[in-house]
Amino acid sequence: MHYIILDTNIYRELGVSFHKNIDYDYLWKFIDKSPHELLILDVVFEELLDFFEKEHIANLLSDYKKLMDKFEKNDYVESITPPNFEDIREKAVELFKSDLEKSCWKILKSACIDPVLLIQFLLDNKRQSKKDNTRDFLIFLGLIDICKKGPSDKIVFISRDKIFTENEFLQNLLKKENVQNLEVLDSISKYMSEYGVKVDFLTEDQVLKSFNHDIILEELKNDIECFPSYVSYHYSDGTNKPPKNLSVELLNVSLNDFYSYSEDKMTTVLITSLIVGIKAVYDVETNVNLHEYGKKQYFDGAKHRIDSKNRPIYEGSVLFIFESELDLKNKQIIKQNFVDFIPDWHINE
Repeated sequence: MHYIILDTNIYRELGVSFHKNIDYDYLWKFIDKSPHELLILDVVFEELLDFFEKEHIANLLSDYKKLMDKFEKNDYVESITPPNFEDIREKAVELFKSDLEKSCWKILKSACIDPVLLIQFLLDNKRQSKKDNTRDFLIFLGLIDICKKGPSDKIVFISRDKIFTENEFLQNLLKKENVQNLEVLDSISKYMSEYGVKVDFLTEDQVLKSFNHDIILEELKNDIECFPSYVSYHYSDGTNKPPKNLSVELLNVSLNDFYSYSEDKMTTVLITSLIVGIKAVYDVETNVNLHEYGKKQYFDGAKHRIDSKNRPIYEGSVLFIFESELDLKNKQIIKQNFVDFIPDWHINE
C-alpha cells in the first residue's frame, strides 16, 4: 500500500476549509482514483482541533461580540439579541471534527514512547534548538512505527518542518530502526509533481515565462486592502479600514512549484504556484499612531514597516496560485486562470 500523511502545518496552509483548497482537491481526486490512502496522526488531529476551537472559532466569536457591542453602544440603531455563542462553538467544532474524520481512511494512534529515548532527544534538542520540538519527536516516532508495521508499504509524510529531514538525532534513529520506506516532502504540490501525471515537455523556465506580470499586478490591486493587516495589529481584526493605497510594485517573480493532473485523460491541467515579491505603500493613517500598536513580522524575509509618516508599508512574499490547461498536442500552456493569492504565505506555526 501507499499512504500519505499530512503534517499540521500543511493543513494550516490549506486553511480551515482545507477540503476546498485546490491542492487538496486534486490530491483527493488523485487518491480516489488510486489504491493510495490518506492517514492522519492523532497528534496532528488533536492539534488541528485545538487550533480550530481555541484560535479560529474563538477569534471569530470574539470579533462577532465586538461588533455587537458597537450596535449596543450606538443610540441610533436597534440592539441585537445575542445568539448562544457556546452552542455555535460546539456545533462548529463538531462539524470541523467530522470533516477531518471523513477526509482520511484512518486516524493513527501514537506509538508507545520509550522515556529514555525521549529524554535523550530532549537533551539533544536543547543543545541544538531553542524551539520545543516534542510534538515533532512524537510524530516521527509514529511514522517509524507505521513504517515498521508495514515494511513493504510506502509512507509519504508531507511537512514544512525541516526537522524531519535535517535533525541528526531523528535521522540516526531512522537508520537505527532500519526504516527505508519513509519519504518526506515539503508540499502537496511536490507530492503531485512526483507521483502525478508526468508531462515531458514542461520545464521550469517555460512555466515561469508563461505568466503575464500585468495579470499578477491586477489581481493584487483587486484585493489591495488586505495587506495592512499583515503590517499592523491595528488592522488585524478587520474592523479598521486601512488608508488608501498609494502604490504597489512587483519586486520579483519566481517559480515555487507546479504539477499536472488529468481527470479523464482528455483534459490535463497545470497547477502552478509563484512566489511574488511585492511592495505596497499606503497613505498616512490619521486616526491612530500605528507605532503604538506595533508591527507584525511573520518571517525573517519580511520588511513590513510603519514609516516616519505613519504609513503602513507591506514588503514581502505573496504566493500566487494559477490553474491552466495544457495543450499536449502542441505542447503549450493555455487558458490560464487565477485561483488565489496568499500574503506572507510561509508563516510557520
